[in-house]
Amino acid sequence: MALLAVPLVYWLRFHVYPAYIPGGEPPDPVRYAAATPVVAVTVIAVFAFMDVYRWRRGVEFINELFSVVRAMVVVGVVVLAEIGTYRDGTFTFSRLTAFYWLAVATTLILLARYGLRLYQERLRVRGNAVDRTLVVGSSSAANLVIQRIRMFPDYGYQLVGVVTDDLEPGTGVAGVDVVGRTDHLRQVVGEHGIDQVFIASPALSHDRVLELVESCRETPVEFRIVPSMLEIMTSRITSDQLDGIPLLQFRRSLDMSSTHAALKRGFDLVVGGLCLLVGLPLMVLVALLIRVTSAGPVLLRQTRVGAGERTFEMFKFRSMKQDAEAESGPVWASTEDGRRTWAGRVLRRFSLDELPQLWNIVRGEMSLVGPRPERPVFVRQFKSTFNGYGDRHRVRPGLTGWAQVNDLRGQTPVEDRLIYDLYYIENWSLSFDIKVVLITLFRVFTHKNAY
Repeated sequence: MALLAVPLVYWLRFHVYPAYIPGGEPPDPVRYAAATPVVAVTVIAVFAFMDVYRWRRGVEFINELFSVVRAMVVVGVVVLAEIGTYRDGTFTFSRLTAFYWLAVATTLILLARYGLRLYQERLRVRGNAVDRTLVVGSSSAANLVIQRIRMFPDYGYQLVGVVTDDLEPGTGVAGVDVVGRTDHLRQVVGEHGIDQVFIASPALSHDRVLELVESCRETPVEFRIVPSMLEIMTSRITSDQLDGIPLLQFRRSLDMSSTHAALKRGFDLVVGGLCLLVGLPLMVLVALLIRVTSAGPVLLRQTRVGAGERTFEMFKFRSMKQDAEAESGPVWASTEDGRRTWAGRVLRRFSLDELPQLWNIVRGEMSLVGPRPERPVFVRQFKSTFNGYGDRHRVRPGLTGWAQVNDLRGQTPVEDRLIYDLYYIENWSLSFDIKVVLITLFRVFTHKNAY
């Protein structure tokens, strides 16, 4: 793609959209043709140095996009340096052309990688080029791994079964059959042709995990160890070293009362305000659709719990019949919920009912990204059931969130959502918010639990 970009940019720069050209004549194309191998080697060297060629399964394309863009920025700096050091009489390469090349090459590389990703995903969904996978354990971590593998078949994992000492063979964990005990792991791996083993059992000691890995040493199987739920929920452990001695470092909790909060608030005001202005015509159309197709108010106002466990009034477009909870009381929506209106099914499927919350963002009650706000009755219930649930209220609730873009919405387990919410809070950065917003734009069309 980098090579292809050179003649394409030369043609665009000097023939289709010629800007200022010294001497009035296009430069010798042979010079640019001779420079293409240098450019290609530069791209390959920088990509290899910055680990861009590493294949990361189960990672969103947006992560790959950031990785490629960062590397291409470095490539641009190196290419400009190469142009500056080139000396051949009176000829010099155009720096403006180099900037054009950088933009075109980055676009072509991203398009090529996205095309390859789609091709790989289609193969995996059809059952080709997949890894036969075994999960060791029956804990919440095991349930979460099973759920993610099922939810995203394009990651290329085919669930074969579960190995655990807690349940008898023939029973199930999250709908997957138990196929043996840990003592028989080597036998199960051989019989079922397993490629990947996920160890998701915090109860297993480190020595026992090493024994399991050692028992399969002569097989081509790969092991992946899922951290305990405590490690996932805190996410404060990072690796470090002291003159070659590996260390584990516990990070301090995020202080959202510091500069981070001001930066996040500024991002919310700018992006949220622009989205509110741009989205006004669509919101007017949605309001008219609700008014025409069902009786009752257009907007729904609900009390939700926000930062610091302070309550606020959240706005939504009404997607259900008037007084939908008159008989049932506060309940979550279900897949075949008969309370939804005709327009409501469409609005909820594409999350258009959430658009009025942009006003909550501008008012400072919500953020673009954060844990989704819950009603007080559910907050009281979940706080008494799940340790750490109250930590969600250390930040403003969000219009979208890390749990939502991972399709943990609807009636998915609260504990699974909590893991993702706490991970987001502990690992917040402005780039993380941008990443979630960009993923949301794609996910709105592919959500499996939007009802």
